[in-house]
Amino acid sequence: MASLEVICVDDDEFMLKAIGRLVRRLRPEWRFLLLDEPMRWEEIMADSDIEHPAIFISDLLMPKKRGDVLLNEVKMNLPESIRVLLTGDTTQGLPQKAHGYAHFVLPKPFTQDDFEHLFQCAERLHKMPFNAECRQKLGSLSGLPVLPHTVQELQSVIASPNCDMHLMAEVISHEPSLVARIFQIANSSYFGFRRHTDSLSEAVSRLGATLIETIAVSLLTQIPHHRVSPSQHKQVAERALRVGSIARLIAKEMSFARREQDKVFVASLLTSIGTLLVLEEGATFENIRTYLGLQDGYHDHHVAAAYLLILWGYDIDIGDMILSQSHIDFLSQDETVVYGSIVGLAYIIEKFKTEEQFRQIAKQLPNAVSDAVLALIPLLEIA
Repeated sequence: MASLEVICVDDDEFMLKAIGRLVRRLRPEWRFLLLDEPMRWEEIMADSDIEHPAIFISDLLMPKKRGDVLLNEVKMNLPESIRVLLTGDTTQGLPQKAHGYAHFVLPKPFTQDDFEHLFQCAERLHKMPFNAECRQKLGSLSGLPVLPHTVQELQSVIASPNCDMHLMAEVISHEPSLVARIFQIANSSYFGFRRHTDSLSEAVSRLGATLIETIAVSLLTQIPHHRVSPSQHKQVAERALRVGSIARLIAKEMSFARREQDKVFVASLLTSIGTLLVLEEGATFENIRTYLGLQDGYHDHHVAAAYLLILWGYDIDIGDMILSQSHIDFLSQDETVVYGSIVGLAYIIEKFKTEEQFRQIAKQLPNAVSDAVLALIPLLEIA
């Protein structure tokens, strides 16, 4: 496992020592620099053996320099670092205010789990195939989307020892657009349920915790500057749903198990997060793949989605699956690449209007995939 570097700034000496003890216990092989002088952080770092901190943590309320000011400096000078704000301010509005300069907002008092989650995200991000320039560009983005409170509540219910579907339904019931989308999917012929349901608890049970969380993330994620209009947001969400449904059908026709079918559906929906992020930076639907120039060989919206989802705690497999969409390879020995290829193929097929288009692409695919694509023609009611 890689040895990462971490800097932590807090003018409270006792708090700094407590953080030091915790992080050294969790990751003894990592290198840490603990600073109690926020005004001199650059000078002290230059004199240390820390060169490329993967994580930079700062307290918010310090008398000589506030944490928001300090982390904005870090964003300018060390954009590739994951920026973390420590604060005793537990109001719901703070994460929204902090999105421009911080990737994480951790509460004071913090828990071991808070830091373990942060470190796992940093480790996963370190494993992603992003070069240094790409990481700097990602860290310099004007404002990252914020996970809505409803999604955080859902994740809390899902993570509890007894994941209660009725509790999940209760959380969901406060978001009318989410309720409507869940009924739409739970009653969709793509999912193969023969009986229509108008019970939210039953709809939640049908889809399961992973799909419910994914639908909530893709539908409710808040974009900071609101450059993306509500109609654009809806357009992105609707297309992601169509692509996910097609990807799921392809996986089903290829005889993948329900779990694998759900994986490609999840990857399709979550790719939309990257689309929203790149649009928010000023791209159009036409140049979304190349607008930011993040990294050769990958589409910008795929890189942005993988980066953001791993910061939000998703497993590295979902990032790999999203990145694999632009390199369709059904002969790969890596199942993640195959899943990503299904999603990439579904994005191409979603635009098709004629049977001839299906037949042309089927000729370019291995037999099992070709057969699955041709089997979609009557299911999608293509002319």
